[in-house]
Amino acid sequence: MNKTAIVVDSACTLPPRLLEKYNIKRVPISVAINGDEFPDPCDQALSLEFFRSGQLKRKNTVTTEPPSAETFAAVINEAIAEGAEQVFVQTVNRMQGETYNKANEAVSKVRAQLPEGSKVTVRVMDSRTIFSGQALMVAETLRRLLKSQEANIVRRQMDTLSSKIHTYMLPKSPLTALERAQKRGEKAVGWTQAAIANVIGVHPILCIVNDSSYRAATVKGFDKSAAQLFAHARSQLVRGLLSPIIVINYAGPLEALKAMNGFAELEASARDCKVQLVVSVMSLAGGIYASPGSLSLALMAEPHEWQGA
Repeated sequence: MNKTAIVVDSACTLPPRLLEKYNIKRVPISVAINGDEFPDPCDQALSLEFFRSGQLKRKNTVTTEPPSAETFAAVINEAIAEGAEQVFVQTVNRMQGETYNKANEAVSKVRAQLPEGSKVTVRVMDSRTIFSGQALMVAETLRRLLKSQEANIVRRQMDTLSSKIHTYMLPKSPLTALERAQKRGEKAVGWTQAAIANVIGVHPILCIVNDSSYRAATVKGFDKSAAQLFAHARSQLVRGLLSPIIVINYAGPLEALKAMNGFAELEASARDCKVQLVVSVMSLAGGIYASPGSLSLALMAEPHEWQGA
């Protein structure tokens, strides 16, 4: 593991302790709020401040831009300078925007600058998913590397297993999510299925898997939707997962997440099934596009029916 580095775009979020312990590097996206542009601070406390501030509300014009190829290249070169011989660059779904293309452009530049005979390899991996699903891909890659599996074998395994990542999105404000998805020409997530939800108080639970999306459930009220999502995750724990990890991102304080109906039961089931529950504050990008207060949960499993009721 000490000679393999993982680089992600900042739409991906894991707990700070994991990022620091395993030196997982985040490449910041660019954020603009009413024309004021700045790089993603990649900081959990600062993301929470944005979620609380009201700056990300629907009335404001909030956009993001992918990291530039130069920014990606700088982070990759930093990893190589620190001794990495294999660098995995794992990005948000290529259908989500230009991030995947910018990462590939950066990798081409880095490879061209490597000295002749260098042992360094750099690969771009499409996560085929978003937000908590990206984090699950990183966490499972890390788990396999820590078991001393050979890096190239792990890469090939994850290229296959990425199609099994089920990322569930529960937007707090479906209309905000819909409008921002339309502005950026979103293709990976079927937010249009959420159009009527804002009017009647219905909260759709969307599932993104293998470059496509569908509406898994439609529930009246955010709290009931969250409870059903946790119940569904519990059902998959019992059924059996392809990775002993479930990732949850919440665009708000984690105390509020843990107080939601069904969370304690999911936590207990994970403990009983020896599945690690990885919980963190959602990335700034996630909070922008799903809306503050939104929830994202990812697990790795074979195709299955919704079991949330």
